[in-house]
Amino acid sequence: MTRSVLVVDSDPAFIEDAERIFDGQKVYGARNISDAQRRLVEEGIELAVIGPSFAHESGVAESALLLDVQPDLPLVLISDVLNTDVLRAAIRVGFRDVIDMPLTSQKVIDMMSIIEQVHRREEDERAGKHKVGKVVTIMSPKGGAGKTMTTSNVSLALAMWGDPSRVVVLDADLQFGDVCISLQVDPAHTIVDVARDIDKLDEPLLESLLATHSSGMRVLSAPLEPSLADEVSTQVVVKTIGMLKRMFDYIIIDTAPFLDEPVLSILERSDVVLLVVDMDLPSVKNAKLALDTLRLIKFPFEKIKLVLNRVNSKARLDVNELERSLGLEVQAAISSDKLVPRAVNEGEPVVSLYPRSRVAKDLRGVAALVLDDDEKIPEEESKQRRWFK
Repeated sequence: MTRSVLVVDSDPAFIEDAERIFDGQKVYGARNISDAQRRLVEEGIELAVIGPSFAHESGVAESALLLDVQPDLPLVLISDVLNTDVLRAAIRVGFRDVIDMPLTSQKVIDMMSIIEQVHRREEDERAGKHKVGKVVTIMSPKGGAGKTMTTSNVSLALAMWGDPSRVVVLDADLQFGDVCISLQVDPAHTIVDVARDIDKLDEPLLESLLATHSSGMRVLSAPLEPSLADEVSTQVVVKTIGMLKRMFDYIIIDTAPFLDEPVLSILERSDVVLLVVDMDLPSVKNAKLALDTLRLIKFPFEKIKLVLNRVNSKARLDVNELERSLGLEVQAAISSDKLVPRAVNEGEPVVSLYPRSRVAKDLRGVAALVLDDDEKIPEEESKQRRWFK
């Protein structure tokens, strides 16, 4: 669908480059804010892109005058250098996002998704809809059990089935989070930036700190260095989840492989917990210890769905005995397949890289466990099949 975009910058070369990159859209140029205001009155502008000439505090304040003409207009600032002061000033006056140069096709796609979000929210408001997002936590008390792989595939499957902009992934493995690597996302900001601005945090600021996957779903990265994890308190994680629930339909959270205060706080606020257990004794033993701990604190076990990973005919563990040991029934199983490590090394989840493979079907089956009641599972995923032969 063709959209009307206004590009504002004093440099005509920037406007020309933007017109080229926004190929297929109806692009209007303006050299100053006065011309831009006139365009808003004359044309049905759906997005305003403010160029680097205005990427300073006074320029941001001047650009905000466009909101006097069209209060709901999405504003996006393009900056040569991502400056924290400019970012804060932009979000404070009403900008939807701040993007660094150069403009690329992917960044244009991200900006166009903002228009879709605005239209969808307007439609929801007219229909009187107010939906609180579902928090889905993926946990495993043993590293290497496939927790992050499950997170990336489940989140992408949900994004592929519906509106990807309504899915967000929170990497809460604060020391060694790998979600961005698994999804091939290069984040400009992380949850550390959220922590540093926690007193001023609101939904527009939080949205500006989220990275965008190529599918359109959003990602909040873990700290890029383990030493920075200490800056992210449990209160920061809790407040972030609360905001994300108001902003998205699905909040998929990857966690650290142990039960510390942040992880327990996340579990308490989860609607669904996918417990990923590898088909080996150490993984089962750690899962049992974790479940015993959760029983002691009276955690509601109806939230937990047991997912077995790397299932194959060579595994010597008896599934019935495993279920008795853990006190949970297996809800889904993921086949052992060499395509999984291959996809991880490619930086793309199996469900999109090898969508017709058996393991991709298994992972979509895991995603189906967390769908809301009013959402339909795609017909091909609803067919029952045997996990173990």
